Amino acid sequence: MTQTSSSVLKRYTSLTAAIDMLVHERITLLSPSSWEDKNDIAFMDAYRQKRGIPKVFAACFTQASETFHHWGVFANGNEGVRISINKPEFLRSLVGQHCYLWNDVSYKTLDQLADLKTLSVYELPFLKRFAFKDELEFRLICESTDPYAAFHHVPLRREWITSIALSPWLPTNLVDTMKEVLPKLPGCSNVRVIRTNIRDHQKWQAAIGRVADESDEGLRPQPL
Repeated sequence: MTQTSSSVLKRYTSLTAAIDMLVHERITLLSPSSWEDKNDIAFMDAYRQKRGIPKVFAACFTQASETFHHWGVFANGNEGVRISINKPEFLRSLVGQHCYLWNDVSYKTLDQLADLKTLSVYELPFLKRFAFKDELEFRLICESTDPYAAFHHVPLRREWITSIALSPWLPTNLVDTMKEVLPKLPGCSNVRVIRTNIRDHQKWQAAIGRVADESDEGLRPQPL
């Protein structure tokens, strides 16, 4: 599947991770062993073994438009956030550092996977089942030569963060607090903090005012 080109990488994560990212100007790559999808874990571990390296760390992003699925699965609850990152600037900073690999995820059906006679080892970290295609995922991985490492930090300058969206479940009074507090972190005065309106959009709700009072029999649902 060919992905839609995007200049923004969106990372759905926790408020704690966002604060760490802002304060220390870094994004943390973790072991895929903790991922939910066991298929992904198997492919990443096969990549590590084929490459003969002790550890592989990864971070996942989406290039898709906002969906309730992203919030519910990757940033659920009051502490969820979406961090939008300038993709060209971020990736430009990694060019020439050979421990990093990145690419769009390629989505395959079981039949398509079976039709592939061979797989390049470098395809393994970026393959996923077709059922996940709507995620439009982008992955960054790091090959680590340290067998004892538990994570890997990638430098990420604050100015590459275009916005931080707060959880749709965060109470309004805490939204106001976060909008006040986050820009007060060192060097973060220009950080744009918003709240997603995916569950509470005024323009969407305003359409109720255009509903006619009279019954429209032509649109009335018919019994099955």
